[in-house]
Amino acid sequence: MSARRVLAAAAATALAATLGVGATASAAPGATPGGPWVQDSQNVSLSSLHSYDELTESLQKIQHTSGGRLDLSSIGTTNEGRDIWFAQVGTGDRKVLFVTQQHGNEPLPTEAALQVLQRLAGTNASWVRDILDEITLGVVVRANPDGTERYQRQNVDPDCAGAFCATGRGFDMNRYHDPAMAVADNPVPESAALQQLVRSWQPDITVDYHHQGSYVSEDGRLITSSVLWPTNPDVDPAVVDGSKRLAVMFDETVSAYGHGEVSLYPGGDIAGIARNSFGLQGSDSLLVEFRGGIGQKSSGYLIKQAYLSMMAFAAGAADGSLDALDPSLADAIPEQGPRVTGE
Repeated sequence: MSARRVLAAAAATALAATLGVGATASAAPGATPGGPWVQDSQNVSLSSLHSYDELTESLQKIQHTSGGRLDLSSIGTTNEGRDIWFAQVGTGDRKVLFVTQQHGNEPLPTEAALQVLQRLAGTNASWVRDILDEITLGVVVRANPDGTERYQRQNVDPDCAGAFCATGRGFDMNRYHDPAMAVADNPVPESAALQQLVRSWQPDITVDYHHQGSYVSEDGRLITSSVLWPTNPDVDPAVVDGSKRLAVMFDETVSAYGHGEVSLYPGGDIAGIARNSFGLQGSDSLLVEFRGGIGQKSSGYLIKQAYLSMMAFAAGAADGSLDALDPSLADAIPEQGPRVTGE
């Protein structure tokens, strides 16, 4: 089955699984409605998201009911002893890796990843077999479980010191992926676990999912997501092109199926940032940043977008449609506009 037909099926599934997707949200003063805009009083309920124990139980249930299609393992433990879960499904040669929730307060892509794993591991439909015969999908489902339990950006290391440490809280794990750093020397256990996985598993494609603040485009439309490929100058140009194809596929997918507004993320080029590190190690790599400061209605909408993008990457990598995209189209993705409040 083609990637387009897979996405049509995925879109129907996402709509059925996500409540409130079609609801109309009110625009903030001076803005043109371009996506969900939810006021402070509508902040997303943390009780609707999976806790660590609930996440563990859900992953184990998917594994148990998958008939052996899904493999679940721990790639490391946190300072507080929680497992960092890695789920694999598929037998294909091309390896696709998704990473969710390096920052503990950026939760929605984890919810989408669970839906993707349940969908791909829970059915023996021909279109699923077509995908999983060509790729092996790996998902680091919530890379920072300690930070998630406290709903904070950092991992939990109150005694941390040095670069990218928030005193009394912990490290920003998405600054500790430099390929030049030995795993044994990494002071952040979550980053070390991901470092080791990438070195041993060697993904061909890696997509790192996050949240950002709320921004608008030049014409006032609310930006629902932003993307960026590796910008470190030492990344192989062929890898940069492959990464830009990922950006094009994301833009086309959420524009066609998710009614999204995509912009370019203004990220840095240091080697310790995951998208740059993955690129330096030869993996086509994309950062995806979904809108933050969200409410309950918006959360369902953005989970749908994350789910559709994951399915698009999997299907496009499997049938080759990803490789046929023109990477130069990524250069037309508009820059991010000003930050706004009142969400």
